[in-house]
Amino acid sequence: MLKVSILSIGDEICIGQVLNSNAQWIAEKCTEIGIEVIFHLTVGDNKQRLIESLIFLEKSSDVIIMTGGLGPTSDDITKPILTEYFGDKLVFSDEVNADIEEFFRKREREISKMSLSQAEVPSKCRVIRNKLGTAPGMVFFEKERYYISLPGVPYEMKEMMETSVIPMLIEEIERRHESVVKYKTIYTSGIPESNLAELIGNEREFLKEGETLAYLPSTKGVRLRIGVPGPDFSSCDERLYEIEKTLISKISNFVLPLENKELTDTVCELLKTKKKTLAVAESCTGGMLGAEITSVSGASEFFIGGEITYSNWAKSARLNVQEKTLLEFGAVSEQTACEMAENVRKIFNTDFGISITGIAGPTGGSPEKPVGTVWIGLSSQEKTYAKKFVFGGNRNINRERAVYTALNELKKALVE
Repeated sequence: MLKVSILSIGDEICIGQVLNSNAQWIAEKCTEIGIEVIFHLTVGDNKQRLIESLIFLEKSSDVIIMTGGLGPTSDDITKPILTEYFGDKLVFSDEVNADIEEFFRKREREISKMSLSQAEVPSKCRVIRNKLGTAPGMVFFEKERYYISLPGVPYEMKEMMETSVIPMLIEEIERRHESVVKYKTIYTSGIPESNLAELIGNEREFLKEGETLAYLPSTKGVRLRIGVPGPDFSSCDERLYEIEKTLISKISNFVLPLENKELTDTVCELLKTKKKTLAVAESCTGGMLGAEITSVSGASEFFIGGEITYSNWAKSARLNVQEKTLLEFGAVSEQTACEMAENVRKIFNTDFGISITGIAGPTGGSPEKPVGTVWIGLSSQEKTYAKKFVFGGNRNINRERAVYTALNELKKALVE
């Protein structure tokens, strides 16, 4: 099995100024083609540490993919270090020079001498042309392994990976007749990780040697990732299907009905295909539910609108929640959640209305209604109800959990 390590270069990543999204994306793409990603390393703009990182990764990697440090400024050290590391020298590339000139010509900008210096590349490398920038990528085959150096700019790196690096790696897998590993994810909602594990039981009873099952919990739900090694993708697919059938037989009530879609996408797709409409009434989430729904393209087909009613006055004035309900039961109550859901459905003339009202924290709780208490209401033409949830003490997590719990309630109604 081809083993790949990812080496990210840059002080800005080491000090936390920039999120290392490149490494995550590269790892995902390598995994998709059956490669085993064995290391993620991040190193600052430091010659000695970069060399030490390469020496360490060489011990176990067939391919080392590097990003960053290829610009024209003094802190971009990757190219000169690799040139020295492989005992090479820089040569002028007419091809790269033409790409740089074309880049500036299209933008009607004068070419700087510093930018033209990027046309100098190590003589031993194969150049990966940069169609979106000025720093070319480089591929070295030294010491029986590949060293691939790519720009740190995400959209430049991704274009090179997709058009040059991934096809090259696929060819290498086929040339070596390497085995592969393939993964499949099952999306669940409405059940905690521990309860899901109890339903599944001892996975070693249905997994073979080398096969894996991982639990990946989040506020959206728990993802189950199955990993299967094999001689080729076809045999992996067959085995993944067998394991998936076993799992679904144990947890079918909690598996999202649309394959390869998370909760928000699933709910939106169900609303669209069933031609149902939705309105929302939010208090403690302050518009997060509406924002989550409208993050999906095409939401205007089913999402009509909503109300953010944070105060009791707003609940009464905007949603027609009865004042006596608020006085007798409070804003965070079954009765208020029901009235919010039913009234927003009627106001917007939709098939469904969802409401969220709760105590997100960290203040505002009481012995009867502790921080994290949230009531979620759901109303349709057939019925209106509300459920109570107690999430915990973290304000941000409580708000996120409220959003995805509300979506899960709607998902169940749509599936039923």
